Amino acid sequence: MILAHYYRAMTGRADIWRTRMDATSNWAIGATAAMVSFAMSNPASPHYVVFISAILTASFLFLEARRLTFYHLWQQRVLILERGLIRPAVAGEAGEQKGDTQLADELVPHLGRTVPVMRLRKAAARRLRRIYLYLFAVQLLAWSLKLSIHPTPAGSLREFIERAQTGPAPGLVVVVGAVSFIGLLAWVALRHGGVDRSQGEGPTANA
Repeated sequence: MILAHYYRAMTGRADIWRTRMDATSNWAIGATAAMVSFAMSNPASPHYVVFISAILTASFLFLEARRLTFYHLWQQRVLILERGLIRPAVAGEAGEQKGDTQLADELVPHLGRTVPVMRLRKAAARRLRRIYLYLFAVQLLAWSLKLSIHPTPAGSLREFIERAQTGPAPGLVVVVGAVSFIGLLAWVALRHGGVDRSQGEGPTANA
């Protein structure tokens, strides 16, 4: 009976943190849509407005990565109970005593612990792979389009680069910095955002 209540509590916590993650994604999408629309709708609006969108998106990425670490914590506990309690009961597996011992060995280290086990870097990489890398790519595309057509269509690559000047930063530095930023995010997503099946994280990889 205690484990049934514990399973219900862990499922509820996982659902709450999943909802919080979805809310953060919606904020990031909304902020990107609003900033890009503002930048593209008015030829007089500065191109660096899109950078504000990128800063907001990066903030949401950090917040959502932190929320993913907590979602992963609760979801892991749900999976432990499903593997050690529910699956044997449904499948009618033999060796109930042994199954109970394995369940206790897996679950006891979790009790009294609320510190996430997933690293923030890995969580950020996973959210980049799922949604945020696409948002940054849209922002880069919108920024490039803004420089190409506003206030008039750019006649050459040199003019395009000159328009990218932001304050004292030359246009070439800004362009290289923007492209390098997207490249770095893509590398982080590919390098650290994969599924570590050796640690049993496969079922939570879609988070």
